[in-house]
Amino acid sequence: MPHDRTHLIRLGAIALATGATLSALAGTAGAATPGASGNNGASSVPTTLDGIKAKATTDITDRVNDLNAAIAEVNAAKGLGAGQANLVSYLGTDVAPLQQLNQTIDGDSTLQQAAHDFGTIFSDYRVYRLVLPAARIAAGADHATTSAIPNLTTEATKAQARVNPANQAALQPVINDLDSQISTATNATNGLAAAVLAFTPAQWNADTALLHAPGSSEQTAAAALDKGRADLRQMEQDLEADHAAATTTS
Repeated sequence: MPHDRTHLIRLGAIALATGATLSALAGTAGAATPGASGNNGASSVPTTLDGIKAKATTDITDRVNDLNAAIAEVNAAKGLGAGQANLVSYLGTDVAPLQQLNQTIDGDSTLQQAAHDFGTIFSDYRVYRLVLPAARIAAGADHATTSAIPNLTTEATKAQARVNPANQAALQPVINDLDSQISTATNATNGLAAAVLAFTPAQWNADTALLHAPGSSEQTAAAALDKGRADLRQMEQDLEADHAAATTTS
C-alpha cells in the first residue's frame, strides 16, 4: 500500500507540471498584442507615401517577430503531441507573405496604392485578432487531449483500484468528481484545435466574435482540468490519512 500511494502522488505532480508548461506558452501568445494602432492599423494610416512605408515596415516587422516568437514557444513546449507540428505550420503561414507585402508597399509609387496595400496588413492577415489567439486556444486543446486528460484518466484508474472499505467514503466521491472533470474537458476540447486553426481572416472580418465560443470551450476545459488536479491533491491527502490510520492500527 505505501508503494502504490507514493506512485499515485508522483504521477499527480507530473500532471500538474504539464499544465504549467502550457501556461507559459499561452502567456506568450497572449502577450504578443500591441497597442490600439497595431490592432486597428487602418484607422491610423499615415498621410504621406513615406509615412505609410515606414509604418508598414514597423507593423509588419512586429507581426513577423511575434509569429516567430510563438513558433519558438511551440517548438519548446511539451505535451502537444501531433498538434505541435500543425501549430508551427499554422503560425508560419503568414510570415513569408507579410514580408513580401512589406516589399510590395516599399515599391509602391503612389499614395493611393500604398494606402490600399497597407490596409491589407490588417484585413488579410489578422495576426493579433485571429492567428495568435487561435493558436493559443489550439495549444490548450492539444495539450489537454494529448497529455492532461490521459494523465488524469490514468490517475483516476489507479485511484479506483485503491478504494477499500476503510477509505471508500472519502475517496470514491473524489474519484467520481475527477471522472466528471475528465468528461467535461474531453467534450470541450473535442475537435477544438482543428476548428480554430481553420478560421480565416475573411471569416473574422465578417464576424469579430468568431473566437468567443471556442475560447469559452477552452476555458471550460482548463477549469475542469484544474479541478481534476485539485481532486488529485485531495486523493493524496485521503490516501495519506488511510495509510496513517492503517499504520496506527497495526
